[in-house]
Amino acid sequence: MNPDVHPLRSAPGQRRRGRVRRFLEARGHVGGHRAPHVETRLVTEDGTRLSGTYLPGPVGTRGPAVVLAHGFAANRRKPAYAYLADGLAQRMSVLALDLRGHGGSGGISTLGDREALDVAAGIAWLRAYGHRWVGAVGLSMGATSVLHAGARGAPADAIVVVSATARFRMPAETPPMQRLASVWHTPWKRHGLRALLRVRIVPPTAWTSPGHPEDLVAGISAPLLVVHGDDDAYFPTDDARALAAGAAGPAALWIEPAGFGHAEDGITATFVEALSDAILEAHRTGRFPARPAVAR
Repeated sequence: MNPDVHPLRSAPGQRRRGRVRRFLEARGHVGGHRAPHVETRLVTEDGTRLSGTYLPGPVGTRGPAVVLAHGFAANRRKPAYAYLADGLAQRMSVLALDLRGHGGSGGISTLGDREALDVAAGIAWLRAYGHRWVGAVGLSMGATSVLHAGARGAPADAIVVVSATARFRMPAETPPMQRLASVWHTPWKRHGLRALLRVRIVPPTAWTSPGHPEDLVAGISAPLLVVHGDDDAYFPTDDARALAAGAAGPAALWIEPAGFGHAEDGITATFVEALSDAILEAHRTGRFPARPAVAR
Protein backbone atom coordinates (compact mmCIF):
# COMPACT_ATOMS: atom_id res chain seq x y z
CA MET A 1 0.00 0.00 0.00
CA ASN A 2 1.23 3.48 -0.78
CA PRO A 3 2.34 5.04 2.55
CA ASP A 4 0.82 8.41 1.56
CA VAL A 5 -2.68 6.95 1.25
CA HIS A 6 -4.55 6.53 4.54
CA PRO A 7 -5.62 2.94 5.33
CA LEU A 8 -9.33 2.26 4.93
CA ARG A 9 -11.00 2.37 8.33
CA SER A 10 -14.22 0.67 9.46
CA ALA A 11 -17.31 1.49 7.43
CA PRO A 12 -19.63 4.10 9.01
CA GLY A 13 -22.61 1.83 8.52
CA GLN A 14 -21.15 -0.62 11.04
CA ARG A 15 -21.70 1.83 13.90
CA ARG A 16 -24.98 2.77 15.56
CA ARG A 17 -25.93 6.36 14.73
CA GLY A 18 -28.55 8.19 16.72
CA ARG A 19 -30.60 11.15 15.56
CA VAL A 20 -28.17 13.72 16.94
CA ARG A 21 -25.22 12.17 15.13
CA ARG A 22 -27.19 11.90 11.88
CA PHE A 23 -28.10 15.58 12.19
CA LEU A 24 -24.48 16.57 12.76
CA GLU A 25 -23.39 14.43 9.80
CA ALA A 26 -25.94 16.04 7.50
CA ARG A 27 -24.86 19.51 8.64
CA GLY A 28 -21.24 18.66 7.90
CA HIS A 29 -20.13 19.05 11.51
CA VAL A 30 -19.11 15.39 11.73
CA GLY A 31 -17.09 13.67 9.06
CA GLY A 32 -14.53 14.63 6.46
CA HIS A 33 -11.76 12.94 4.53
CA ARG A 34 -8.82 11.18 6.11
CA ALA A 35 -6.98 10.39 2.87
CA PRO A 36 -4.68 13.12 1.50
CA HIS A 37 -6.82 15.80 -0.13
CA VAL A 38 -7.16 19.45 -1.09
CA GLU A 39 -10.27 21.62 -1.15
CA THR A 40 -11.27 23.23 -4.44
CA ARG A 41 -13.94 25.42 -6.01
CA LEU A 42 -15.65 24.97 -9.37
CA VAL A 43 -18.07 27.05 -11.41
CA THR A 44 -20.68 25.36 -13.59
CA GLU A 45 -21.88 26.38 -17.02
CA ASP A 46 -24.83 28.24 -15.49
CA GLY A 47 -22.61 30.08 -13.00
CA THR A 48 -23.31 27.98 -9.89
CA ARG A 49 -20.33 27.85 -7.52
CA LEU A 50 -19.52 24.40 -6.17
CA SER A 51 -17.34 23.16 -3.34
CA GLY A 52 -15.27 20.06 -3.93
CA THR A 53 -12.53 17.92 -2.45
CA TYR A 54 -9.81 16.46 -4.65
CA LEU A 55 -8.17 13.27 -3.43
CA PRO A 56 -5.13 12.62 -5.67
CA GLY A 57 -4.80 8.98 -4.74
CA PRO A 58 -1.50 7.18 -5.37
CA VAL A 59 1.35 9.69 -5.68
CA GLY A 60 2.24 10.73 -9.21
CA THR A 61 -0.86 9.33 -10.86
CA ARG A 62 -2.52 10.99 -13.79
CA GLY A 63 -4.43 7.83 -14.41
CA PRO A 64 -8.11 7.07 -13.86
CA ALA A 65 -10.21 9.50 -11.85
CA VAL A 66 -13.87 9.71 -10.87
CA VAL A 67 -16.34 12.42 -9.94
CA LEU A 68 -18.36 11.40 -6.87
CA ALA A 69 -21.92 12.74 -6.48
CA HIS A 70 -23.81 12.26 -3.20
CA GLY A 71 -27.49 11.71 -2.50
CA PHE A 72 -30.20 14.16 -1.44
CA ALA A 73 -29.71 16.03 1.87
CA ALA A 74 -26.09 14.83 2.10
CA ASN A 75 -22.70 16.38 1.36
CA ARG A 76 -19.22 15.30 0.41
CA ARG A 77 -17.99 15.37 4.03
CA LYS A 78 -20.75 13.13 5.39
CA PRO A 79 -18.95 10.10 6.88
CA ALA A 80 -20.30 7.46 4.50
CA TYR A 81 -19.47 9.51 1.39
CA ALA A 82 -16.08 10.59 2.75
CA TYR A 83 -15.40 6.93 3.53
CA LEU A 84 -16.29 5.95 -0.04
CA ALA A 85 -14.08 8.70 -1.47
CA ASP A 86 -11.19 7.73 0.83
CA GLY A 87 -11.51 4.09 -0.19
CA LEU A 88 -11.60 4.78 -3.92
CA ALA A 89 -8.67 7.18 -3.54
CA GLN A 90 -6.42 4.34 -2.46
CA ARG A 91 -6.35 3.26 -6.11
CA MET A 92 -7.46 6.24 -8.22
CA SER A 93 -8.06 9.97 -8.01
CA VAL A 94 -11.41 11.27 -6.78
CA LEU A 95 -13.19 14.61 -6.99
CA ALA A 96 -15.99 14.60 -4.40
CA LEU A 97 -18.55 17.36 -4.99
CA ASP A 98 -21.20 19.10 -2.96
CA LEU A 99 -24.05 19.22 -5.46
CA ARG A 100 -25.90 22.52 -5.84
CA GLY A 101 -28.09 23.45 -2.90
CA HIS A 102 -26.06 21.21 -0.58
CA GLY A 103 -23.08 21.57 1.74
CA GLY A 104 -20.71 24.35 0.76
CA SER A 105 -22.07 24.80 -2.76
CA GLY A 106 -24.32 27.58 -3.98
CA GLY A 107 -27.47 27.34 -6.03
CA ILE A 108 -30.61 25.36 -5.40
CA SER A 109 -31.23 21.63 -5.73
CA THR A 110 -33.31 20.45 -8.67
CA LEU A 111 -33.29 16.80 -7.55
CA GLY A 112 -30.77 15.64 -10.14
CA ASP A 113 -31.79 17.72 -13.17
CA ARG A 114 -29.55 20.82 -13.28
CA GLU A 115 -27.08 18.85 -11.16
CA ALA A 116 -25.99 17.38 -14.50
CA LEU A 117 -24.08 20.64 -14.94
CA ASP A 118 -22.33 20.01 -11.62
CA VAL A 119 -21.15 16.60 -12.79
CA ALA A 120 -20.06 18.03 -16.15
CA ALA A 121 -18.05 20.71 -14.34
CA GLY A 122 -16.37 18.04 -12.23
CA ILE A 123 -15.43 16.00 -15.29
CA ALA A 124 -14.02 19.11 -16.99
CA TRP A 125 -12.02 19.99 -13.86
CA LEU A 126 -10.41 16.55 -13.71
CA ARG A 127 -9.54 16.60 -17.40
CA ALA A 128 -8.02 20.07 -17.07
CA TYR A 129 -5.97 18.73 -14.17
CA GLY A 130 -4.47 16.10 -16.44
CA HIS A 131 -6.64 13.00 -16.10
CA ARG A 132 -7.32 11.39 -19.46
CA TRP A 133 -9.84 8.81 -18.20
CA VAL A 134 -12.66 10.17 -16.03
CA GLY A 135 -15.66 8.27 -14.70
CA ALA A 136 -18.71 9.45 -12.78
CA VAL A 137 -20.11 7.75 -9.68
CA GLY A 138 -23.49 8.82 -8.29
CA LEU A 139 -25.66 7.58 -5.45
CA SER A 140 -29.45 8.11 -5.31
CA MET A 141 -30.00 11.73 -6.42
CA GLY A 142 -26.34 11.76 -7.45
CA ALA A 143 -27.11 8.76 -9.67
CA THR A 144 -29.84 10.74 -11.42
CA SER A 145 -27.33 13.57 -11.82
CA VAL A 146 -24.68 11.46 -13.54
CA LEU A 147 -27.26 9.83 -15.82
CA HIS A 148 -28.52 13.25 -16.89
CA ALA A 149 -24.94 14.39 -17.42
CA GLY A 150 -24.12 11.36 -19.56
CA ALA A 151 -27.29 11.69 -21.63
CA ARG A 152 -26.55 15.39 -22.27
CA GLY A 153 -23.10 14.72 -23.61
CA ALA A 154 -20.80 15.10 -20.61
CA PRO A 155 -17.69 13.12 -21.63
CA ALA A 156 -17.65 10.50 -18.88
CA ASP A 157 -15.63 7.44 -19.82
CA ALA A 158 -17.76 5.25 -17.54
CA ILE A 159 -20.76 5.71 -15.26
CA VAL A 160 -21.67 4.04 -11.98
CA VAL A 161 -25.11 4.50 -10.42
CA VAL A 162 -25.98 3.22 -6.97
CA SER A 163 -29.60 3.11 -5.72
CA ALA A 164 -30.96 4.90 -8.79
CA THR A 165 -34.60 5.33 -9.70
CA ALA A 166 -35.75 4.40 -13.19
CA ARG A 167 -38.80 6.69 -13.21
CA PHE A 168 -40.01 9.77 -11.36
CA ARG A 169 -43.22 8.59 -9.72
CA MET A 170 -46.01 11.00 -8.89
CA PRO A 171 -47.43 10.27 -6.39
CA ALA A 172 -44.56 8.59 -4.59
CA GLU A 173 -45.03 4.87 -3.97
CA THR A 174 -42.78 3.92 -1.04
CA PRO A 175 -43.06 5.34 2.50
CA PRO A 176 -39.59 6.97 2.47
CA MET A 177 -40.33 8.68 -0.85
CA GLN A 178 -43.75 9.74 0.41
CA ARG A 179 -42.07 11.47 3.35
CA LEU A 180 -39.64 13.22 1.05
CA ALA A 181 -42.49 14.24 -1.23
CA SER A 182 -44.29 15.73 1.75
CA VAL A 183 -41.25 17.88 2.54
CA TRP A 184 -40.96 18.96 -1.08
CA HIS A 185 -44.61 19.93 -1.45
CA THR A 186 -44.93 21.75 1.88
CA PRO A 187 -43.42 25.27 2.00
CA TRP A 188 -42.76 25.35 5.74
CA LYS A 189 -41.09 21.95 5.57
CA ARG A 190 -38.83 23.15 2.75
CA HIS A 191 -37.91 26.18 4.85
CA GLY A 192 -37.24 23.88 7.81
CA LEU A 193 -34.97 21.71 5.66
CA ARG A 194 -33.02 24.80 4.67
CA ALA A 195 -32.75 26.06 8.24
CA LEU A 196 -31.80 22.72 9.78
CA LEU A 197 -29.68 21.05 7.12
CA ARG A 198 -28.84 23.98 4.82
CA VAL A 199 -30.44 22.13 1.91
CA ARG A 200 -32.11 24.44 -0.60
CA ILE A 201 -34.60 22.74 -2.90
CA VAL A 202 -36.60 24.05 -5.84
CA PRO A 203 -40.37 24.14 -5.17
CA PRO A 204 -42.58 21.80 -7.22
CA THR A 205 -44.05 24.74 -9.17
CA ALA A 206 -40.57 25.63 -10.48
CA TRP A 207 -39.48 22.08 -11.25
CA THR A 208 -39.36 21.20 -14.92
CA SER A 209 -39.87 17.47 -15.13
CA PRO A 210 -36.73 16.04 -16.73
CA GLY A 211 -36.50 12.81 -18.68
CA HIS A 212 -36.94 9.55 -16.82
CA PRO A 213 -33.60 7.84 -16.11
CA GLU A 214 -34.68 4.65 -17.88
CA ASP A 215 -35.21 6.74 -21.03
CA LEU A 216 -31.93 8.60 -20.60
CA VAL A 217 -29.77 5.47 -20.58
CA ALA A 218 -30.70 4.83 -24.22
CA GLY A 219 -28.52 7.84 -25.04
CA ILE A 220 -25.52 6.76 -22.97
CA SER A 221 -22.91 4.70 -24.82
CA ALA A 222 -20.29 4.76 -22.04
CA PRO A 223 -19.92 1.60 -19.93
CA LEU A 224 -22.58 1.57 -17.21
CA LEU A 225 -22.63 -0.18 -13.84
CA VAL A 226 -25.98 -0.30 -12.04
CA VAL A 227 -25.84 -1.22 -8.34
CA HIS A 228 -28.95 -1.72 -6.22
CA GLY A 229 -29.52 -3.17 -2.78
CA ASP A 230 -32.07 -5.88 -2.15
CA ASP A 231 -33.00 -3.97 1.03
CA ASP A 232 -33.51 -0.59 -0.69
CA ALA A 233 -36.64 0.92 0.87
CA TYR A 234 -36.84 3.80 -1.62
CA PHE A 235 -36.79 2.16 -5.06
CA PRO A 236 -37.42 -1.47 -6.14
CA THR A 237 -34.74 -3.63 -7.70
CA ASP A 238 -36.80 -3.70 -10.90
CA ASP A 239 -35.68 -0.08 -11.42
CA ALA A 240 -32.07 -1.24 -11.57
CA ARG A 241 -32.95 -3.99 -14.03
CA ALA A 242 -34.75 -1.47 -16.26
CA LEU A 243 -31.73 0.84 -16.29
CA ALA A 244 -29.28 -1.93 -17.15
CA ALA A 245 -31.56 -3.37 -19.83
CA GLY A 246 -32.07 0.01 -21.52
CA ALA A 247 -28.43 1.07 -21.73
CA ALA A 248 -27.05 1.82 -25.17
CA GLY A 249 -23.54 0.74 -24.22
CA PRO A 250 -22.17 -2.21 -22.25
CA ALA A 251 -23.96 -2.50 -18.91
CA ALA A 252 -23.46 -4.59 -15.78
CA LEU A 253 -26.03 -5.11 -13.05
CA TRP A 254 -25.19 -5.81 -9.41
CA ILE A 255 -28.11 -6.65 -7.14
CA GLU A 256 -26.55 -6.55 -3.69
CA PRO A 257 -27.87 -9.01 -1.07
CA ALA A 258 -29.85 -8.37 2.10
CA GLY A 259 -28.11 -5.83 4.30
CA PHE A 260 -27.36 -3.45 1.44
CA GLY A 261 -29.85 -0.62 1.85
CA HIS A 262 -30.26 2.66 0.01
CA ALA A 263 -27.20 4.60 -1.22
CA GLU A 264 -24.89 5.35 1.72
CA ASP A 265 -26.47 2.55 3.78
CA GLY A 266 -24.80 0.03 1.49
CA ILE A 267 -21.26 1.35 1.78
CA THR A 268 -18.95 -1.18 3.44
CA ALA A 269 -15.26 -1.96 3.10
CA THR A 270 -16.11 -5.01 0.98
CA PHE A 271 -18.29 -2.98 -1.35
CA VAL A 272 -15.71 -0.18 -1.73
CA GLU A 273 -13.06 -2.74 -2.66
CA ALA A 274 -15.35 -4.40 -5.20
CA LEU A 275 -16.32 -1.05 -6.70
CA SER A 276 -12.66 -0.01 -6.98
CA ASP A 277 -11.88 -3.26 -8.80
CA ALA A 278 -14.82 -2.70 -11.16
CA ILE A 279 -13.86 0.87 -12.04
CA LEU A 280 -10.27 -0.14 -12.75
CA GLU A 281 -11.48 -3.00 -14.94
CA ALA A 282 -13.69 -0.58 -16.88
CA HIS A 283 -10.63 1.63 -17.31
CA ARG A 284 -8.60 -1.28 -18.65
CA THR A 285 -11.18 -3.07 -20.77
CA GLY A 286 -14.07 -0.68 -21.47
CA ARG A 287 -16.53 -2.87 -19.58
CA PHE A 288 -17.62 -3.38 -15.99
CA PRO A 289 -17.44 -6.93 -14.61
CA ALA A 290 -20.59 -8.94 -14.01
CA ARG A 291 -21.58 -9.90 -10.52
CA PRO A 292 -24.09 -12.63 -9.67
CA ALA A 293 -27.54 -11.16 -9.05
CA VAL A 294 -29.52 -12.10 -5.95
CA ALA A 295 -33.11 -13.18 -6.55
CA ARG A 296 -35.73 -11.20 -4.71
